[in-house]
Amino acid sequence: MKKKGWKAFLRALDEGFEEKIAMVVMVLIAIFMGMQVCARYVFNSSLSWPEEICVYMLIWMGMISLSYCIRKNSSIKVEMLINLFPIKVRRIFHILEDVISIVFYGFLCIPAWQLLGKAIRSGQVSAALHLPMYFIQIAPLIAFALAVIRSVQDIYFNAKGFHEKAQEDER
Repeated sequence: MKKKGWKAFLRALDEGFEEKIAMVVMVLIAIFMGMQVCARYVFNSSLSWPEEICVYMLIWMGMISLSYCIRKNSSIKVEMLINLFPIKVRRIFHILEDVISIVFYGFLCIPAWQLLGKAIRSGQVSAALHLPMYFIQIAPLIAFALAVIRSVQDIYFNAKGFHEKAQEDER
């Protein structure tokens, strides 16, 4: 792939990664729960696996939403005090916030890694689907790693905006 092609691929991945995952998961949940409802009320029989897989998909969705919120800058935070400062100072606060997020989520990667290791060593499988539990236990590790990546991106975007704004002020 050419360099331009990679950039386009990475941009597309960056702009819609979490949204695409969420969309696919929500459609699958609707399909599986629809199957369960149909089996229960039309055929008077219950399937064991749709509920289990929907719970696991909701776990994944919840974890992936962390990096989505960071990317869309919709994390829970107090902006009222920060908005009292000029734009340059606000950008510095946001960069500081992202540095703290990187440290925090980076730290959370350690117990997530340990949890994944325990799941792999235990060999535990899910009740209905017999899926290895590490498929579910890897979700926090991936979520926290994506949160670190999105926080680094946020620092880059804030620094870039800070640099562009400083150049405009000099003109």
